[in-house]
Amino acid sequence: MEPLTLIAAGAALGAGVLSGVLRDFLQRLLGRSKDIVISFPPASRIEDRAEELADLLKRSTTLLNELSSEMEARTATVRALQAEAEYAQNLASIHRDAQEALEKMLDARLATRLEESGKKSFKQGMWLNIASGAFFFVAGVLATLALGR
Repeated sequence: MEPLTLIAAGAALGAGVLSGVLRDFLQRLLGRSKDIVISFPPASRIEDRAEELADLLKRSTTLLNELSSEMEARTATVRALQAEAEYAQNLASIHRDAQEALEKMLDARLATRLEESGKKSFKQGMWLNIASGAFFFVAGVLATLALGR
């Protein structure tokens, strides 16, 4: 038997004995045996209630253990998610730093190429102007010679 059941049974037995002793005492004290009726719930009723209480205590202990386990599992999940979030934040920071470095490098290359392209374009434009100027000069000289005769 369970300890709580034994305690409840002992309490019921003690209540029964106490009620008998108390009834006898009151009967002698008052001298009336039939007028005094002291009734207590039957022993089986108390035992049933004690067993019910023991079952409820077992169930509550089980529920507390389950709740505690679930809380521990959720706490572990929260800790894991926090670690993942911190890792992702660190990774994002690294990516931002790498992105900024890449942007600076690309900006520098683009500036260099634009400068080179500008110089090249300037030189091409200069030679084109010289060539077109020379062409029109020669054309003008030829036209003058052809018309002047």
